[in-house]
Amino acid sequence: MRKFCLLLFTLIGLSASSQTNPDSGKNSYALKVFLDCSYCDMDYLRTELTFIDYVRDRMEAQVDIIVSSLQTGSGGTEYTFVFKGQQKFAGQNDTLRYNATSFATDDLTRKGVAQTIKLGLTRYIAKTSYASKLNISFTKDTAHTSNQVNVNPALDKWKSWVFTCGGYGNFNGQQLTGTTNVNGVLQASKVTPDWKVSLGVNIGYNYGYYIISPDSTIKSISQSATFNGLYVKSMTEHFSWGINATETNSTFNNIEHQEKLQPGFEYSIFPYSQATHKLFRLLYYFTFENSRYEDSTIYGKTHTFYLGQELLASVNFKEPWGSLFLSLDGSNYFYDFSKNNLTFSTGFSLNLFEGFTLAVGGSASIVNNEIYLPADGATEAQILLSTKALPTPYQYYFFVGIKYSFGSIYNNIVNPRFSPNSYNLNFGF
Repeated sequence: MRKFCLLLFTLIGLSASSQTNPDSGKNSYALKVFLDCSYCDMDYLRTELTFIDYVRDRMEAQVDIIVSSLQTGSGGTEYTFVFKGQQKFAGQNDTLRYNATSFATDDLTRKGVAQTIKLGLTRYIAKTSYASKLNISFTKDTAHTSNQVNVNPALDKWKSWVFTCGGYGNFNGQQLTGTTNVNGVLQASKVTPDWKVSLGVNIGYNYGYYIISPDSTIKSISQSATFNGLYVKSMTEHFSWGINATETNSTFNNIEHQEKLQPGFEYSIFPYSQATHKLFRLLYYFTFENSRYEDSTIYGKTHTFYLGQELLASVNFKEPWGSLFLSLDGSNYFYDFSKNNLTFSTGFSLNLFEGFTLAVGGSASIVNNEIYLPADGATEAQILLSTKALPTPYQYYFFVGIKYSFGSIYNNIVNPRFSPNSYNLNFGF
């Protein structure tokens, strides 16, 4: 082992000493940029945007680019790019947006992202020694002439409706075990500046068998189906109201059939136009719930109709110092306020100092509303295979992580060798 380590360090030393230019991966006078985008194709951007230096720490950057995204009503994605000038560009900030349709390929999307970054960086590059190399071109719209303007936009035969259907399944097994999982989805949505409507159907089926002995085989089956409809009306930049309707069945939750109707309203502290950057909202639902159960519940019920309410408060921020998410969700039934649920969720990342990032997150719930649990409980097999909900007064989840990097601040080189699974895989932390 010692000989192997000595050989490895020798090879590394020879490789380092063979570099005739230690800074060959950077441009001496190029703009230093930190790109905060966990879902961007960084190899592609480094290949296409070669006129800047990509630095691995935002403290070293002259321009800090923060990218966030929201799903659009057509099923596409709206990317928001916040450009923050630093050092000699301090105070020179800008915001650009790029919309990728639901039909856009990965290649078309990454080209649009690259083009938007180029546009946003133009004002900064214009003040560097690279300005003389900057070339701006314009592609004329061949559909128009200089004396004509198209005042009749193309008619949309779908009337802004977008439909999505799909499914997936996985099947695996060996001599003594096997599982089958099948899921399907059908969705339709229409979004305008004043209102939006969304309809969806989701189904799931899971089957597994486990041969314990020639005379003993355990089988597990769980299935679910959900129909959801949502209508939302925009009133102002801060206020909207809507109604959510759900129809569900779930063997896991002992629900044969459940209808839920939830009218409600939402108030956003910040304007909705800033939602990709910061969002602080309060959402209230009044709930009508009608349920039929497969087996008699722990309260001796096979059918219930209850009224209830739900209040959700959530905060989202994404800034150069990191990101923050906070959420508090509480609900209860009016017939018995002790039948309630309270969930607190949080997650944040902090860029504490150069190269060091801390990420913490999790959720905790107080659970007092499991009125659907079957009176007979769950069998040992159902507990082990997680095919039935189990009684619990609480639930929790927690994670923590740190990341520290040091060395050269430059990160321009693309070398995909010996990385067969690296294409377009990006992880934020």
